[in-house]
Amino acid sequence: MRAEGDLPELLSAIARTIAESLGYRNAPTPDPSEKTAAEGAAGGEGATIPYTPGQPIIVDVRINGSASAQLVLDTGADHTLIRPRALAAAGVSLTRPIAEGQITGVTGTDRVQYVIVDVLEVGSARVTRLPVMSYEISGLQGDGLLGRDFLDRFTVNIDSSRGEVRLTPK
Repeated sequence: MRAEGDLPELLSAIARTIAESLGYRNAPTPDPSEKTAAEGAAGGEGATIPYTPGQPIIVDVRINGSASAQLVLDTGADHTLIRPRALAAAGVSLTRPIAEGQITGVTGTDRVQYVIVDVLEVGSARVTRLPVMSYEISGLQGDGLLGRDFLDRFTVNIDSSRGEVRLTPK
């Protein structure tokens, strides 16, 4: 799934959420007492996700510490997508999206809304202030897709001989 369209607010929100230093030699030395946005955005000790090789990788997630959902791990999805009912169960406000966009998939194009999830957790792996797509996707097992906006904050190791995925903080 790829989200497209005129989304300047979303891009600004995502940039603020995942900004991190590139570590250039002439960059100012960070104050150790200040926590950067990137350090606050991803954390935990990681997670190990069991799966059956040859089957979709289904991930149990916790949204805002209050609701559980099952998402399909999708390394090809740019953004995490969660069904509105799962977001509502977690107390996410669907009436005030941060942006709207367009999603294009194999069945065509549709409009989506982006909302902020305060905390998305997979085991001990957690990301804070994550913009996600709120969308009712048909024909999908579970409550949505766990996309690269979450996964890229971790080293992802898929071990098919053991039937497990390991997420390790970068």
